[in-house]
Amino acid sequence: MPRPRKLPDYVEIRIPVYVPPETVLELAFDGKTLEIARKVIEHIKKNGLLWKDEYKEALGIDGSDKVIYFRVIRKLLALGMIYEDRGAYRLSEKFSERMENLARLWKFEMGKVKELW
Repeated sequence: MPRPRKLPDYVEIRIPVYVPPETVLELAFDGKTLEIARKVIEHIKKNGLLWKDEYKEALGIDGSDKVIYFRVIRKLLALGMIYEDRGAYRLSEKFSERMENLARLWKFEMGKVKELW
């Protein structure tokens, strides 16, 4: 029996104060991981899904990048940007729902309850 996949308990998101990011991916990724995350998202947007075993051919991942790819996938799954569907990865709206809930919590904290309902 395969062992269950381990996702991180939490993911740190860096919120830039002075310069807004170009994409949402820059909040959670940087450097090589950002490049691979962009490739994954672009491939899924173009084709509708990314099969688990096609990452080498579709994204051009080799050797040392393989470890980084799996870290990126785990982070994308934990954030709710993608989800797993019968052996493939697809884009998810779970991340945007989480961000909307955070915005509502902040409005509640500020005392703007009328705007919430």
